[in-house]
Amino acid sequence: MPPVTGSRTQTRPRFPFHLVFIPLMTLAAAGASWWYMRPGPAIDCNKLAPLTILATLAAFIIASCFRQMARHSESANLWFLVIWLVIAAATLFADFRYVRRYRGICDSLQQQVQPLKPQ
Repeated sequence: MPPVTGSRTQTRPRFPFHLVFIPLMTLAAAGASWWYMRPGPAIDCNKLAPLTILATLAAFIIASCFRQMARHSESANLWFLVIWLVIAAATLFADFRYVRRYRGICDSLQQQVQPLKPQ
């Protein structure tokens, strides 16, 4: 039997380098969200606006994952994207819960601090 030539050998598909930006963005958003949500001695109402922005970034990452899933049909790439999609969704959910929990408290504190307006 003749030796197998180079045309018959199987080659692994190359990993698309541009997919590396999705985990970088996801880890940055998740890390920043964790940083803002760490427990402290008191409720810091100044953390709500950055967490809202990070939730928006997580939603953008989710949209990017879905767009890349449509472009890449290889199973390994799809599972890679699904993992980062789940992490971005968890980040979005955690940010939303944190902001929703403390929005009412911060709004009531702000109303108490503001002086009464003359009518």
